[in-house]
Amino acid sequence: MHLIIVGAGRTGKPVIESAIKDGHEVVVIENDKELAEKVATTFDCLVINADASSLDTLKEAGAEEADSLIATTNDDSVNLLVIMLGRELGIKKLVSSVTNEDHIKLFKELGVNTVESPFRLNGQFLYRAAQTSSIKDFMDLGDGVEIVEFVVHEKAPAAGVAIKDTSLPRESRVVAIKRDNKMIIPQGSTVILAGDVALVLTMRGFLQTLIKIYGEY
Repeated sequence: MHLIIVGAGRTGKPVIESAIKDGHEVVVIENDKELAEKVATTFDCLVINADASSLDTLKEAGAEEADSLIATTNDDSVNLLVIMLGRELGIKKLVSSVTNEDHIKLFKELGVNTVESPFRLNGQFLYRAAQTSSIKDFMDLGDGVEIVEFVVHEKAPAAGVAIKDTSLPRESRVVAIKRDNKMIIPQGSTVILAGDVALVLTMRGFLQTLIKIYGEY
């Protein structure tokens, strides 16, 4: 995937680190010269020291070919403008952090796939969300273990199929299903429905496989 990450601060840094570790093509846009230089010497990625709220800067970062745009600055107005420009350039997955929770509704109305408030802001979550809008939440449990919440897409291979009949990796388990405000502890025969929230315990490295099973891949 070609990811454009705007901002390399507290939130942006773990996004950059995770994306590069997973082998994605990463372009970072950072307006602070000192921070941009630090990222350029620390990570193997293209770093552009410029204002991301410029159409020319986003084009320089390859926005017209990008799969995802992740805005992580602490200025909602900057993030909002970046996201709007990204949408204009046709980027499919738009993800942004939001400093003021009162602004979340505005971001969603403008078509942002995922937004995060400072009360639960997590760079890892923003990175996972950039890969699919079906990811509702994410938690890193350490030692290479993750819990990922998927909103099961209506066209997902797992929709309407018993868990035992899906091609779930051996390293992954559906530990719970949220349906109509109820929590279900599933068995192998449990059928997952479109719109369910599936909580999957998995080893790191299987996210793309799980997206193909539960998401809108």
